[in-house]
Amino acid sequence: MRTRIRRPAAALAAALALALLPGATAAGDSPGRPPGTAGTGSGASPDTAAGAEPADSASYIAEGLRENPVWISDQIPRDVPRSAARLFERAAERTGVPTYVVVTAAEGPPGPAGVELLDELHERTGRDGLYVHYDKDAATGAVRVHGTADLTDAVAERAMLLADLELPYDAGPVLEFDRFTEILASGRAEERAGTAGARVAGHDTPDRLHPSVTDMENRGAVTGTLVTGLPLLVLTTTALVRRRRGTERPASRRRAVLVVLGTAGAGGAVAAGCWLLLGTVPPRPVAQPTGPEMAARVERVVEGLARSPLYVDPETAEALAPGDRARLRERIAGMDVPVLVAAVPMQDADESAGDGEVLAHSLHGRIGRDAVHVVADTASGTVDIASFGVDRAGLESYYLPAVARGLGSYGEDTDLAGTLDEVLRYIGTTPQGRPGPPLPPELPPAPADEDALPSLFAGDFWAGAMFTGPAAALLGVGLVAGALASFDRLQHRTATPGPLPYARNRPSTGLLRRTARREAALLSELLDGRAVGRGAGDEEGDAAAVRARHFHRLATELLEPSRGDGGDGGDGPLELLCAAVLARAGRAVLEEDPRVALEAAGKAGAKAPGSSAGARPQYEPCRLNPLHGPALQSLRVPTPSGSRRSARVCAACAASPATASANGPRLLLHLPLGPRGELVPHQEVPGPFTWPGSAVRPDAVAQWVQERLGDAGPSPAEPGAPAVDLHK
Repeated sequence: MRTRIRRPAAALAAALALALLPGATAAGDSPGRPPGTAGTGSGASPDTAAGAEPADSASYIAEGLRENPVWISDQIPRDVPRSAARLFERAAERTGVPTYVVVTAAEGPPGPAGVELLDELHERTGRDGLYVHYDKDAATGAVRVHGTADLTDAVAERAMLLADLELPYDAGPVLEFDRFTEILASGRAEERAGTAGARVAGHDTPDRLHPSVTDMENRGAVTGTLVTGLPLLVLTTTALVRRRRGTERPASRRRAVLVVLGTAGAGGAVAAGCWLLLGTVPPRPVAQPTGPEMAARVERVVEGLARSPLYVDPETAEALAPGDRARLRERIAGMDVPVLVAAVPMQDADESAGDGEVLAHSLHGRIGRDAVHVVADTASGTVDIASFGVDRAGLESYYLPAVARGLGSYGEDTDLAGTLDEVLRYIGTTPQGRPGPPLPPELPPAPADEDALPSLFAGDFWAGAMFTGPAAALLGVGLVAGALASFDRLQHRTATPGPLPYARNRPSTGLLRRTARREAALLSELLDGRAVGRGAGDEEGDAAAVRARHFHRLATELLEPSRGDGGDGGDGPLELLCAAVLARAGRAVLEEDPRVALEAAGKAGAKAPGSSAGARPQYEPCRLNPLHGPALQSLRVPTPSGSRRSARVCAACAASPATASANGPRLLLHLPLGPRGELVPHQEVPGPFTWPGSAVRPDAVAQWVQERLGDAGPSPAEPGAPAVDLHK
């Protein structure tokens, strides 16, 4: 939608004017003479419409106001068609005084403007009341009050400034007048003036009311980015957090389908939200102009040219003085080629969208006789010509004198009369020749097509959905991963990390294999240093080394490449868990770390069941998750079946509120051992970790593994060496 451009300086001046104007109470609710009825008339008497020239533009508009209190120029149908008069009429009923509204097309000189025009209109009509004027050049409407005590100029001017500041700059005269009358009738002009002034001082101006094509393209790109980027970011971030917390689950076709459907549903929800917020465009304040409204000015100019070869638009009658008009008509009549001159204001809101050649072709189509049509813009001085069937070759707007390209262009200092003199001289001096067919100009778009905006889901939407969205999601996941890594480093600086600080309760088979290999590699390093380290010569040290080597041998046997899936080693999740537990038990035999060997429990007087006073406590893994730290405390914990059992748990599980709550089963280690990879609590899998028993004994795990391996397991007394490269 075409809009008037409001200057920032005008908004600042309006804010200053609000502070300087004296306060008064709006009189819109006071009784007075009923407002005049708005109409959709032509705005001129039959004589004027037929071609009679008014003395000036104020006389022409005043004659229209005598017929209807709302006068709308027929030269701006794309912005304010004459059918909008009834909207002005309904809004004017709030003022409580006779109201006269004028909407002109003039964008600059000649002719009076603003309050000067309103004063002249009051003088010519002789009617008291509220006069309001809008045109395409003013930053805000002009207002004047004559002959009524119910309303003053100060109150009306304050309300007009407030309406201008409270609305977006592309609101248009219809919405601005409606807000102006609403402010007058509200009685809250003082309060609203302070709010508007503070907003302008803080540069907090309203956004555009109607988005442009570029705005909609940008909104489409943002929508596409959110539709794919946001669900992907949530999905990948959730997977990252679950992996970090150890709650990821093994791959499942059903789960993959659910994830795809959930992601698509989330994208659809984001698209719907963006459409509600960004895709809905406010409707036009007035209906699209009708065909007669679009053709009204052309018909008026055609009627004027039928009476005289020079037609001057009465709305800009001051563009040519009466003497200049008579001289130009005499010169045109003496030329050897027919010439028709239309001096009218040209702008984007007229039927030709401001293109003089389009108007010239429209006039020729209505008049129907050969001539050189000249269209002169009374506001800017720009001239366009179009030749139809005359004995002149090469008459084009491109070859016109420099003065025809606008008043003051190329250093020329002339008026419209002088410009037309130069154009007529150019036409008269052009050599005779066979004229070619006139090139039809590019027709302007229809008002409905001009206001049409691209869909939110077209154009740049797909670029955002296919490229920007995934890239933004990838960047977001990278930032989250970096933040989590930084958090982990900070945590590790203040607290010494355990052997497995983030053991998961739903690990995959691959994660179990990597964990077991890492634990076995750490135990192998300790065994290599045991031969030359402390305790290598005493009886206790030798016994510990033999016991650790026995656990190491069993763990590495489970991880041999000849077993399991033919390359990575390990039969399955249960065997891999046993290998990890045995490797950690071997480390506990050799290490003196209280977090692993339960030295803290020994110093505190807590002894493992069956240990004697002063004996070193035996390592016991956490009963809920053997991949956690050592068991330090006995608690009654819930089981998946709903019962409660006594269990030895690690410090983290003992401190967790979930251990004693109904969510306790979620802390249990689950292994992917179901028929289709479903997760099964490790305590329900037949093996060394099943109930009963409140604690997990590494010796019992070693015995179960020895029986599982059969004769393949070497004797506990033999040192043995790692069967696989555990550092890979």
